[in-house]
Amino acid sequence: MSPSLYESVIRPTIFLTPPENAHDIAKRFFRNSTLWRLVGWRLRASDDRLNVKLGSIEYSNPIGLAAGFDKNCEMWKALFLIGFGYLCLGTVTLNPRDGNPKPRMWRCPDQKSIVNSMGLPNLGAEKISANLKREGKSRGPIFISVSGLSIAEFVECFRRMETFADGIELNISTPNTIGVRIFQEPENLEKLLSGITKVRSSKKPVWVKLPPYHDEVGREKVLNLVSLCMKAPVDGLTLTNTKLVVEPRASIGTGGLSGPPILDDTLRIVADVYRDTNGKIPINACGGISTGKDAWKLLEVGASTVQIYTAFIYQGPGVVSEINRQLLRLIETSHVGSLQDVIGGAVG
Repeated sequence: MSPSLYESVIRPTIFLTPPENAHDIAKRFFRNSTLWRLVGWRLRASDDRLNVKLGSIEYSNPIGLAAGFDKNCEMWKALFLIGFGYLCLGTVTLNPRDGNPKPRMWRCPDQKSIVNSMGLPNLGAEKISANLKREGKSRGPIFISVSGLSIAEFVECFRRMETFADGIELNISTPNTIGVRIFQEPENLEKLLSGITKVRSSKKPVWVKLPPYHDEVGREKVLNLVSLCMKAPVDGLTLTNTKLVVEPRASIGTGGLSGPPILDDTLRIVADVYRDTNGKIPINACGGISTGKDAWKLLEVGASTVQIYTAFIYQGPGVVSEINRQLLRLIETSHVGSLQDVIGGAVG
């Protein structure tokens, strides 16, 4: 399935339905990994020059799926078959959550962007653990995004999901669940990280997903959180998340903007944090990436991997291989040995 076929025929048909209905249709297809075994080989770009290593984990390529697409950890077998270097599943909370009232997701086709006000809907740790256990061994690294509205809830969710993941991403950045934002306060984050340390049963990496910022006050606040993460046993940062915008159609009056309009914010924040930390903590860039050129720019300013979601919606299953092929062309024209040679090159 080429990106052009998806964009010219399949996407227009899917976009006739509301976004969440379209997502349900996608789930039916991606739950069937057999289908993707048959066609997936055409959608993967494999080359050692795309390999990246973070800590003890090697990734076949730097393109990850951001949390939010496979909320209940039920599509990951098929998603690996279309070429992702790793998957970030969830976000999972200890108990089931319905999320915010519908409608809570809107497309902006002229910008190839999405506004969502989801509010972390998921089946909860118990049922999602069963999904992962039933599906068996993974074809690549799986990170599970977890969150909570209290330290006790957050820590217990981490404890239950750690067994089933290659790493855990602590989501404290969601713009659509007000209660989660308490962990953006330094004292609360410090307590959370201390609680995670006490129940951590392995050396599997722990990432923290931080919020974006748009002024100097926000910058200082986020860099303070980064400093706390570096003092605690945190192995990586995900920067960042959707941009909080006013959305009158949402029940809470706001939503999170994703897609190309937020790419410049992601570039700015990744460069800031990489420079402030002297590149001592790996960064996963998340927000606005849709091309190999976007990914390359983010690697140059300090990202080790990138995560996509909205580009997957607009460009379809071929987007991962297309980004990777573009990266390979950039490797050749830039005369570098591999992507590892690119990381931080623009600010290092």
